[in-house]
Amino acid sequence: MAHKLTSITVILALFTFGCNEQQKDNGQAEAVAPATADHAHDENAHAEEGVSSTTTVTLDNGKRWKANSETTSGIANMVELIDMQTAKPGDAKAMKAALEEEFGLIFERCTMTGEAHNQLHNFLIPVYDQLRGMDPNKPEDLIAMKTYLELYNTSFE
Repeated sequence: MAHKLTSITVILALFTFGCNEQQKDNGQAEAVAPATADHAHDENAHAEEGVSSTTTVTLDNGKRWKANSETTSGIANMVELIDMQTAKPGDAKAMKAALEEEFGLIFERCTMTGEAHNQLHNFLIPVYDQLRGMDPNKPEDLIAMKTYLELYNTSFE
């Protein structure tokens, strides 16, 4: 339990202080709404689902941002963990811990800079929120997380 609390604290610290370099959008980016299973939900529905309704990922003049390979593989690993749990349910708490660990590794291994880096954080905020509220024993929580993670490729390449 102490290890899990320490991991979450480290992730939160990285999330909060790891990126002091905030660059302003030059107005050329397109807004992409945060992903949820149903975009028609109101703000309260997003809060209940664990998805931040205030986080928006923008595109680079209509193009996807360049992401480092470690980030892309980290997202893919998270999807794979969920797929394995869905296909053959095992220790749900261990799977959630593995998701949290992979999420932390994304931050540790991130070499992205500039606006692409800022947009990655906009994408990852809902992941953090979902991980905090996730009940890994509920298939709907796993599906919601996977659905969101799969949208990574719509904003990053």
